[in-house]
Amino acid sequence: MFARSHGMHPTDAAAVVEILTAERHGGTLTPARLAARVGLTTGATSTLLRRLETAGHVVRSHDHDDRRVVRLRSTESVHQAAAAFYAPLSDALRRALGDFSPADLAIATEVVLALDAAASDAAAHQVSAEHQGPAATSDGRKR
Repeated sequence: MFARSHGMHPTDAAAVVEILTAERHGGTLTPARLAARVGLTTGATSTLLRRLETAGHVVRSHDHDDRRVVRLRSTESVHQAAAAFYAPLSDALRRALGDFSPADLAIATEVVLALDAAASDAAAHQVSAEHQGPAATSDGRKR
């Protein structure tokens, strides 16, 4: 919905989210790393980045230590747009969680993390099983 409300292609919005996520974790992305994360070629990523720069969502800058490396950074305008868009949700979540103690929220966090780990493990197991092909019968024949 954020992408649509701001006239962005979903892939452009996904790219902005990847850049913001990297920044939130204390890093930055290069165009090549962004391309890998959003599943585009480097050429398509260059086009995407031109659109995001033109819209004022992203800036490219050269690394201080190695001027050949380009770093992607979000702009204040994209932060403001996201904050304004998500403010109603943020307020509703704050109200919904306001009656819970920090201990309650810690337990809920543990439950959600355990469920996420279980789902990830199950998905990895399923992918692994699919790559192994059909199971063999007891006499060695494929099913």
